[in-house]
Amino acid sequence: MKNDSVTSIMVGIIIKILLTVILVLVLIFAGRRAYGFGYRVFAQETMSSPPGKKVAVTITENMSIGEIAELLEMRELIQDDKVFRVQYLLSEYRGEIVPGSYVLNTSQTADEMLAVISRQEEKESETE
Repeated sequence: MKNDSVTSIMVGIIIKILLTVILVLVLIFAGRRAYGFGYRVFAQETMSSPPGKKVAVTITENMSIGEIAELLEMRELIQDDKVFRVQYLLSEYRGEIVPGSYVLNTSQTADEMLAVISRQEEKESETE
C-alpha cells in the first residue's frame, strides 16, 4: 500500500515538473516571437539600401489595408504584410490612403511609403 502511494506521488511530481517545463518553454518561444514582431514594427527596416529599386504599384479604391500590404509584399517593397498593417494602424496616415498609381522604392521605410500613398508629400508642398 505504501509503495503504491509513494509511486503515485512521484508520478504526480514528475508530471507537474514536465508541465512546468513545457509551460516555460512555450512562454519563452512566444516571448521571442512577440519581441521579434515588435522590433520589426518599430525598426522601420527597408528591403534594400539606397538607391534601391523603383517599383510601380496601383492602389484601387476598394482595396483594404490588408490587400495593400499583400501587394507591397508581393512586389518586394516590404518584408512582412502583417508588420506593415500594424505600422499603418500606428501611423498618422491611418485612413488617409488615396487610390492611384505610385512609384515606390525598395529603400523606403514603411512610413515613407505611407506618406507617398496617402499623398502627404503633395499636401505638405501645397501648404508651403
